[in-house]
Amino acid sequence: KQWYQRRVSITAGDNSDLDELQDGSWFTNHIKTLPKVRLERSTHGRGGLIKAKTHAGRLATGEILVYLDSHCECNDGWLEPLVYPIYLNRTACTTPSIDVITWQKLEIIAPELMEVTGGLNWILNMLWSPLSQKEQERRNKDPYPKTADIMTPTMAGGLFAVDRKWFYKIGMYDEGQNIWGGENIDLSFRVWLCGGVQWMSPCSKVAHVFRPKHPYSFGNNPEENFNVVLKNYKRNALVWLDGEHLEFFYKWKPQARGIDAGDVSDRLRIKEDLQCRNFDYFLENVWNMPAERDCVATGEIKSPDNRCLDNAGGSDRHGQHLQLWGCHGGGNNQFWMYRKDRRIMGLLYVFDVDGLTPGSNVILVWINLNSENQIFDYNTQTKQLVHRVSALCVDRKDGSNDVILAACNPDTSFQKWTFQYTYTDRPL
Repeated sequence: KQWYQRRVSITAGDNSDLDELQDGSWFTNHIKTLPKVRLERSTHGRGGLIKAKTHAGRLATGEILVYLDSHCECNDGWLEPLVYPIYLNRTACTTPSIDVITWQKLEIIAPELMEVTGGLNWILNMLWSPLSQKEQERRNKDPYPKTADIMTPTMAGGLFAVDRKWFYKIGMYDEGQNIWGGENIDLSFRVWLCGGVQWMSPCSKVAHVFRPKHPYSFGNNPEENFNVVLKNYKRNALVWLDGEHLEFFYKWKPQARGIDAGDVSDRLRIKEDLQCRNFDYFLENVWNMPAERDCVATGEIKSPDNRCLDNAGGSDRHGQHLQLWGCHGGGNNQFWMYRKDRRIMGLLYVFDVDGLTPGSNVILVWINLNSENQIFDYNTQTKQLVHRVSALCVDRKDGSNDVILAACNPDTSFQKWTFQYTYTDRPL
């Protein structure tokens, strides 16, 4: 028995100035030939995907809303596993397993079954992460563990399904946000903290074109583009990060302090009306991310010549070499959390090593709580970072920006490191 019926597909236009999207073009004429499909253009001028999706969502009449970016290709049988969890639970929000369409050749790169989840870092970026042990254990109890839905703390944002009435109830999109960026994190927080649950379906396969840069501009120059996204992220922080967590976000992203985020009182009112949980609930039950209180030191790790440990310029390749660059004071790729368990964590990865002999590289990998190879002790007297297993010290490589292990020598300045923030109640 078919338990769902497509009511209408709305193609949301954001008043693009591209000739091929104007009235009378092949595209608009083709739309008219498709059953149950209509083109709706935004009434607010050029406002970006956040406002365009909000406009389309208000026009929709079906019980379930399914959002897709225009640059997607859906596989056979993609819809049923995406909407079935909502059929069972109207406060569920679901996302498909997203395959990659290469922008150069439009080839699809598709793993057989996706076994990752959406995570989060302290600059409020969504990131792809391996499944936690807790989530693996939960899925293993399912009769079909390989195809069981995956609990996902965050979503990518462009592709998801949600009950229409519940989406309206929790505030749809934050219309104080502009163009693109951060709307997926705001929605993820609202789902989890306001009574919902978020799933990723391995059996709902949708491919998406991933481009190296945006095909449109957010402003008149790169700084304006950056500030549009930063404003959106700051609005998320002001609404969802309680107390100490907001200040920690500012340490990670100091540029956000001076950004005018606009009025968020209506978003706070929704949060209050729905009696949403605080952010500690998210950290303790949804995504296990260390808070500032879980660290003995945070911030820059600086050498005497004003150079800072850096995650290779902000890239996020697993196994990349830790590097040393001039300190920029902007947090982000030079901000670290020295956890109570003596692991040093950045935006995504923790310190590890690719060998146990002098000259081995310090690298950045996924955290493994069973690995002592990721533990670094700090000598407060000599200011050295000592790799526990090898008893070697963190040093710099001659003629390179790479950071390596070397025999400990308390007399060399190359092995002296200071942390930006330390805490009297949590000594190093």
